[in-house]
Amino acid sequence: MRRFKDYSKVVAWQAGLAYLALWAVTVWTLDEGSIVFGRAGACYADSARVLFYWVCDSGSPLNLLAAVSNLALTVTVWAPVYVAAATVQSEAVPIALPIVAVHAVGLPLGLFVLIRLMAIALDIKHLWPNRPALAGTDGSLLAAAVASTARDDSLASRAPLRPVPTTILARTVKPRGAFGLRGRPDRGSQPGKTAP
Repeated sequence: MRRFKDYSKVVAWQAGLAYLALWAVTVWTLDEGSIVFGRAGACYADSARVLFYWVCDSGSPLNLLAAVSNLALTVTVWAPVYVAAATVQSEAVPIALPIVAVHAVGLPLGLFVLIRLMAIALDIKHLWPNRPALAGTDGSLLAAAVASTARDDSLASRAPLRPVPTTILARTVKPRGAFGLRGRPDRGSQPGKTAP
């Protein structure tokens, strides 16, 4: 059972990271795709279709990158189009079902991975509580933090230490002749009650 739990954690992390990578590829394609594919000369935008895709020559080294970018666009940006088409045309159902499954599984796992990564980042931040913060590129805050740390260290080295007491004042207890309260009539009664 423990091995199954470990494997499920690995699968959950991998699926969440893959979902986040899918959105990262989509954002990169929308942001930088026209620069990378447009300047290559071997790639062009497919204007024959309704949806926007990149097409590269088969001998181009960007052919694989264009295929990955087109897959990311299909699963993320064009997903509503394929799902809407699946409600009308039965031919689009084999494409729409994996898209829905990717989002149904990937979205919660992607959020899980993001939350866990933020928790790890906060834990790492708390491991170094005396680390100076970097505010600007000029290093003024860093220099002030280093100077204050050095000043605190010099004050701490000059502070007098309190002597540690070598003797401990212990209270002496007389040994008892019997253990507990049973069998002793003088100790068996509480105030306000009579002994049986």
